Amino acid sequence: MELAKRIKQHRERLGMSQTDLANAVFVSRQTISNWETDRTYPDVQSLLLLSNLFGVSIDSMVREDSPEMREALAAGSKRMHRFGIVMAAFGLACLAWVIVGIVLDLDTACIVAVGAALFIPASVAAFQIDKMRHDNQLYAYQSVEAYLAGGDPDVNSRYNQRAGEHWVARRVLLTVLAIVVGLCCGWGAAGIISRLLGN
Repeated sequence: MELAKRIKQHRERLGMSQTDLANAVFVSRQTISNWETDRTYPDVQSLLLLSNLFGVSIDSMVREDSPEMREALAAGSKRMHRFGIVMAAFGLACLAWVIVGIVLDLDTACIVAVGAALFIPASVAAFQIDKMRHDNQLYAYQSVEAYLAGGDPDVNSRYNQRAGEHWVARRVLLTVLAIVVGLCCGWGAAGIISRLLGN
């Protein structure tokens, strides 16, 4: 990405250290280092601050990156779609198994073991989607593209901010809650079906 070089060039033109620039745009020195080495991409808010400080437009800073951002967004969208299909397919298979297992009065340990085995790929797919957002900064790219097109970049959206320190813990917690809710729904649906069938 060309933006990494541009940030460094403008910073050096102004005679600023990475720490000086970090203080000016309210981020850490490590964040500036990550931007300049192309490890991460700034969000729209940071780009606005940088463009004001450097006296250039956002468009001039990111114009050359735009095709690469679009390619990354398209590739990321395809991968997320595939992971979404895996998540839905295995999630529904898990729910169906629990319902069938209860209706057929199978051993509880067997129902739970097979259900967990089916739920694991769904959880891994959901985790991968979050990981892609975190590692590849796809939402940051989407936000920048929206801004350049005159749309609302929604800079205050939680997805447009750098993923927090506890994103893995949140994903694990949501997965556990999803398992509990899924099992409760499965047992409830199985009970209703069982009564309807007169078992």
